[in-house]
Amino acid sequence: MPTTMDGEKMILRPANSSEQSVSPFLGFKAPTSNTTYTPNQFFDVVIPNFSRGVVRIVAYLIRKTLGWCDANGNPQETQIEVTYSELEKKAGVSRDMIRPALDAALSSHLIECVAVGRPKLAHDAGQSSCYQLCWSSLPYTTRSEEFRGFFEGEGNRTDIPNEFFDVIVPQEPLSVIKVVGSVIRHSIGFQTKHGRRRQQVALSYHQIENYARFGSRADLAKAVRTAIEKNYILRMETGVFSYEASERRRAVYAIRWFDNLISQKNELAPERSEKQTSISQISEPVDQSEKRTNIKTKLGNETGNSHAAADSDLHLKLVATGFSGKTATKLMREHSRQDIEEQMAWLPGRSPARSPAGLLLRAIEQRWPAPIKLRAPEVSGTAGWEFARCFYAAYGGNHGEPVNDPSPREAQIAEVFVQRLSKARPGESTPGEWGRFLGQLAREQRNPFPSLTLAIRQLGDAYLMQIEKQRLHEQLSSITERRQQHEEMHREAWLHWLAEQEAETRLTSPGEYARFTAKREEDRAELKADPKPWSRRVLEHFDTDSARLNAFREFSGLPGFWRWDAEFNSQSFNPTS
Repeated sequence: MPTTMDGEKMILRPANSSEQSVSPFLGFKAPTSNTTYTPNQFFDVVIPNFSRGVVRIVAYLIRKTLGWCDANGNPQETQIEVTYSELEKKAGVSRDMIRPALDAALSSHLIECVAVGRPKLAHDAGQSSCYQLCWSSLPYTTRSEEFRGFFEGEGNRTDIPNEFFDVIVPQEPLSVIKVVGSVIRHSIGFQTKHGRRRQQVALSYHQIENYARFGSRADLAKAVRTAIEKNYILRMETGVFSYEASERRRAVYAIRWFDNLISQKNELAPERSEKQTSISQISEPVDQSEKRTNIKTKLGNETGNSHAAADSDLHLKLVATGFSGKTATKLMREHSRQDIEEQMAWLPGRSPARSPAGLLLRAIEQRWPAPIKLRAPEVSGTAGWEFARCFYAAYGGNHGEPVNDPSPREAQIAEVFVQRLSKARPGESTPGEWGRFLGQLAREQRNPFPSLTLAIRQLGDAYLMQIEKQRLHEQLSSITERRQQHEEMHREAWLHWLAEQEAETRLTSPGEYARFTAKREEDRAELKADPKPWSRRVLEHFDTDSARLNAFREFSGLPGFWRWDAEFNSQSFNPTS
């Protein structure tokens, strides 16, 4: 591990605010100054695909190179001389990870080494390594395997607030960097056709997960919460997950600006229209108008007195449900009265077992739709309902008429599963038979599954594959049987065709036919000389018409039955008929 470069000083002056700050982050300063003109590929290629150490080293070089420019907009320094101590203290890279991170950045064409460091010796002051960003004239790409350097052409860069490089990148884990970077890239990092920069963006967890290459949905959720709690980003509108596509809505995020936290009013969800483009993986709002309320956003710990005074009745109901006063105040500040009251009215229908407050909190924050029992139509008599009631009958050992009815939710889950089974075995079984089979299968498990939902989750795929294999086996057996019947029906026609070919050869090519006759006599002599039992059995049928015609077919290279059937038979076999 190299340790001989400690103490070397960097040529450039240190960036502002690169030291860790104890005070809380109050938001990004407006991007009118104190910005770094950053290549978009840092967000599209580096952050999603490389380790935290690589991201921090490349970000440090970008900040030092592109964050300090002269009056003409040119970098004051393109080559940065750094020491291990500097990368450790200011870039935030642990000492044992500096060398692997540098090697990865060099091999991936993110940076270039223009001067190799020399250790400090007794009679040698040593020299720090000198690096620069790697630039390329190739077309812009977001694929790491095609990346050969940052795009050096015009455009494809964004003015990024320096706080992103000075505070977030060196101090936060890679997951938080990915979340904040995703919001930055798809908001202010995206220029509309009219030349304006977006201020907010609609992003689902799935879109952030794909863009930033998260390995875990739980890590993504934790990183989003951290980014919001630390004032890096704002959730302008909460997303909605629903089984109904028409009810789904992506959350809307924006960068937390310093002005918003101090003097701006709390923003409600913006009215927007979404426009799908053919070049963007993610659809963001284009036309936006903002509505503001007269509720001020306060710094520090909030007592919620202003909200309690505005709506003490709702506040008391939330506290009675199990929320603390602070949490109740926060919910009333971030969500509309209608959303909170709806979720409270629907809470009994969700049958909370342990923590009604926890369930209600998730329902409010994620804007759950009404429980199925309140909004679903009558499910009695549907295929899913029949499947579910027969499942429970078989699970309980009841071979007669089912006694209990399933819940609407179970009927809906079963309906989806029955549709998949119907595609695998169209019209061959009833939902009740399928439900009884799965119920019996669940009953026979070492650890039985008393829940239909759990049984489908644990056994559904195996059951579906079994149904599919059975269908394919039956199809194969049916085709094989039909092929045998077809061959028996048309074999005489094939032999008659071979006899015609033999007669024609005898007349038109007597020399060729003589060679065939001589070959037959040689085969006869070999069989007579062979004492094996199978040779005697072959000799018994050697002079039959069928044996002679088959021998003539092999000698002349004529087609076998199935090739003849496909090429010459007017009633050839059709496996789909």
